[in-house]
Amino acid sequence: MVLGMHTIWCQTSDMDRSVAFYRDTLGMKTKSVSAWWTEFDLGNGTLALHPGLNGNPQPYGKVGSGWYMGIQVDDVKALKATLLGQGFVIADDFHDVPSGVVLTFADPDGNPIQAIQLGVKAADLQ
Repeated sequence: MVLGMHTIWCQTSDMDRSVAFYRDTLGMKTKSVSAWWTEFDLGNGTLALHPGLNGNPQPYGKVGSGWYMGIQVDDVKALKATLLGQGFVIADDFHDVPSGVVLTFADPDGNPIQAIQLGVKAADLQ
């Protein structure tokens, strides 16, 4: 049956803007880039972007509903500063989970993302 995670993909209203966000802001490595399908290497899977599907209204994503992509980072405090410096909104500030701290934010189309840094507590990041 299921062998493992392969590709997570989401719709984007602006491929160039979204590629810049995932590549430049989050530092993901591109596998392929085109106007119709872009892939990023997640190490154990792939994140892909696709232009909006016919008839699907914007916004495509909304924090608090739908899927969340979880990414692991080495410095969640620095990521928060980068996001705020670029005008992104933090949807849920540092939040303790059993293995570390998560930070919830969204990509330019509103697709929710949670970044986790393992082995720290929210109180350590204040």
